[in-house]
Amino acid sequence: MTEPRLHRQLPIALAIVLTVTLGAQDAAAQLDEITVTAERREASIQDVPVAVSAYNEELLENFQIQETLDLINVVPNLFGGNNTGLGTANMYYIRGQGNDESIATFDPPVGTYIDGIYVSRQNANNFALFDVDRIEVLRGPQGTLFGRNTTGGAFNMILRKPSETQSGFAEVQVGRFNERMFRGTIDLPASDNVLTKFSAFYIENDGWLENRNPAVGGDFNEKDALGLRADVRVLAGDDIVWDLAIDYIDDTEGNVLGQIDGDERVSTSILPNGLPAGGLFGFVAPQPVAFTSKGADYGNQVESINVASNLGFPVAGGDAEFIVGYRSMEQKFLINFPQPPNDDFFWIDNDGQHDQLTAELKWNAQFADGNVDFVGGVFILDEDNETDFADYLFGAFVLADRVLDNTTQSWAIYGQADIGIGERGTLTIGARYTDEEKEIGLSDNLPALGRAPEDQLTTAALISAGVPTSQDEQIVTPRIAYAHDFRDGLMGYVSATRGFKSGGWNARGSAPTAFQPFGPETLWAYEAGIRGDFLNDTLRINATAFLTDLEDLQTTSATPSGAFLTTNAGGLDATGLEIEATWVPSANWDVFFAAGFQNVEYTDLPSGCVTPNTDFAAFDINCNVADPKRSPDLTYTLGTTVSIPLASMGATLQPTALMRYIGDNVVGTRQLGENDAEVIVNAGVALIDDDGQWRLTAECNNCSDEEYTTSFLFTPYWTPPMTWSLRFRWNYGGR
Repeated sequence: MTEPRLHRQLPIALAIVLTVTLGAQDAAAQLDEITVTAERREASIQDVPVAVSAYNEELLENFQIQETLDLINVVPNLFGGNNTGLGTANMYYIRGQGNDESIATFDPPVGTYIDGIYVSRQNANNFALFDVDRIEVLRGPQGTLFGRNTTGGAFNMILRKPSETQSGFAEVQVGRFNERMFRGTIDLPASDNVLTKFSAFYIENDGWLENRNPAVGGDFNEKDALGLRADVRVLAGDDIVWDLAIDYIDDTEGNVLGQIDGDERVSTSILPNGLPAGGLFGFVAPQPVAFTSKGADYGNQVESINVASNLGFPVAGGDAEFIVGYRSMEQKFLINFPQPPNDDFFWIDNDGQHDQLTAELKWNAQFADGNVDFVGGVFILDEDNETDFADYLFGAFVLADRVLDNTTQSWAIYGQADIGIGERGTLTIGARYTDEEKEIGLSDNLPALGRAPEDQLTTAALISAGVPTSQDEQIVTPRIAYAHDFRDGLMGYVSATRGFKSGGWNARGSAPTAFQPFGPETLWAYEAGIRGDFLNDTLRINATAFLTDLEDLQTTSATPSGAFLTTNAGGLDATGLEIEATWVPSANWDVFFAAGFQNVEYTDLPSGCVTPNTDFAAFDINCNVADPKRSPDLTYTLGTTVSIPLASMGATLQPTALMRYIGDNVVGTRQLGENDAEVIVNAGVALIDDDGQWRLTAECNNCSDEEYTTSFLFTPYWTPPMTWSLRFRWNYGGR
C-alpha cells in the first residue's frame, strides 16, 4: 500500500527547516503561557500532570476551528466525524474509545463541558464557536474531577466573560455552496458592578449532496443555524462574582448520504417528499399501516435553550463555586440510510425531547502554608429523555414505532489534593464516589399491528421478557500521580487513573427481547509525561506515553438485517505516545506539530463466532479479530503561520497552512469501512490591520477534496468535500 506523497516527504521538510533555523533564534520570539482548568482550577498547562491540549482564540482562528468537530485536525489521537444522518452530532474517539450512537440510552465516553457544565447528549454537541476564550481537550480518563462518561477524555469549552469596557466584534463570511455566515458580540457594561454581553451567530448554506431524483430536486445536507446568547456578570464585592448566561440555538443540518459518482456526491432519495402512502421498489406492507409522521422535514433539526449560573464566593479560607446548568433540547429528524444501489433502504423518523439539570458545589483551598492545594465538591445530575421514533425498511415495512422514556439520576462526591514533596515534587491523590440510577419505559404507537401483548413495545412486555427496566451503579474512581520539576520549565509526571462509562439498553430494538441491557465499562489508565520549554523559551515539547486497560467493552454492531446490537464483550487495550510541539523560531513565525502513535487491540473476546460472521462486532466476516474502530496507528499534524509586515499598508500578511496525516484505519464494526492513509490540507491567508481593527481572511478546508470514510452503516459515509471561504472581521473598543 503506497503512502501519500506528503507523508513520505515530511521528514525531509522538517530536516530542512531545522537546519536553516536552529542556529538563528530570534531573541524577541517567546512562547505564550497557556492557562488551563484541567484540574478544575487555573494553572499553567506546563504544570498539570494531565494530557491536555489547549487552544486560545488566536489558535482557533489560525487552525480554522469554527466548530468543535474541527478539533480532529489538531489533537493527537483524536478521530471524529458526524453521526450518520445527523450533522449536529459528533462522535469522538480518543485512544480508541468512542460511541457512534446518538440515542438517549447510549452515553459517549468523551464528555463535553461548557463553562464547567456537562452536556449529556451527543445529539447536538457540534457547537458553532462564537466568542470562545479557549478550548481544552483532555485525553484519557477524567473520572475523579469530571466524573462519569469521560473514560476517553473530555472537551472543556470556556466562553469569554463580559468585559469591563464597551467592546466587541462583527464578522461576515461567504463561501462555497452559497455559504453565508455572521458572528458578532458586544460588551455593554451597565455599571462598574454589572457587566453584560450579547452574542449571535447565523450560518446558512445550500448543501453539498447533489440530488438527482427529478421528483425531488434541490441539494441535501444544507445548514441553517441561528444562535443567540446573553451574559451577565455581577461583581458583588468581597470576591463575590455571579455569572449568568442564557442561549438559544436552532440548528438544521443533516449528514445523509447517497453515493459517489466520479467527483460528485449524489443522492436519489425520494424521502424529502415525505413518508409515502405505499411501499417503494415494488414492496407492499404486510398489513395496511398508516405512517404516523413525527412532524420532521427531511433532514435534522435541533432547538435548544441553555441556562448557566456560576456563583463564586469565598468561604472557609478557600474559594467556592456553585454551578447550575439547565439544558432543554428538542430534536426532530427524518433521514434515510442507503444500501447501494438503493438510497432508501432504511429510514428513521424521530421526535425527541431531552432535558437535563445539573448542580455542583466546588471548593478550592490551600493548606499547610500553601504546600497543599485541594479541590473537592458534590455534583448531581437529573436527566429526562422522551424519544418518539419509528423505523422503516424499504419505505414499506414498519420495523417499530414506539415512545422511549429514559431517565438518569446521578450524584457524586469528589476530592483531590496536590501535596508538595520536597522542593520540586508534587503528589496528587484523589477519588470520586458516584451513585447513579437509570430507568427505561416504552409505549407502542402501533398496537393495530395485531401483535400479542408480549410482543408489543411496552414496559409490561419488557418486564415479561425478563428485561430489567432499571440499573443502579455505585463506583469509586481514584487517581494518583506524581510530578517532578527537574528545573524551571521542565516537568515530568506519572499517573494512574480509573474511570467508568455508564451502561444502557439496546433501545433500537424492534422486539421486547431485543432491549437487552449492557453494563458500564471500567478502565485503568497509566501515563508518563514530560512538559518542557527549550531554546530560550522558543520551543515547547509536551509528550505523554499511555497504557489503558478497559474491561466490559460496550461493542455496538449494525447487522445486515438492520438490527442494532450492543453488548459488553471483552476489553480494549491501548498503548501509545502523544507529542505536541510549538516552536517560534522568530517573532513572525510559528510552527506547530502534533502526533499520536497508538496500538489499540480487542482483548478477552467471547467465543462462538461462526463464519460468515454477521453478529459479533469485534470479528470480521471470517471470524478474525477486527481492528478497533477509528483507531489509526499514526496521526500527525504539521502547521505553520508566518507574519509578513506590510509597512506601507499599515497591515500584516499572514499565510497559514495545516496538514493532517491519518494512517490506515477502519471506521465500522466487523472490519467494515476501511480507509487507506490520507493527507488533509487546510490553508489560508489573512490580511490583518496593525491596529487590530480588522482582519480579511481567505481559506480552503480539505483543499485537495480528499474522500475518506468517517462512518460505515450499510455503506461508507465520507468526509464533506472541499470548501472555500472569504471572511471579514471588524473589532472595536480595543477588542
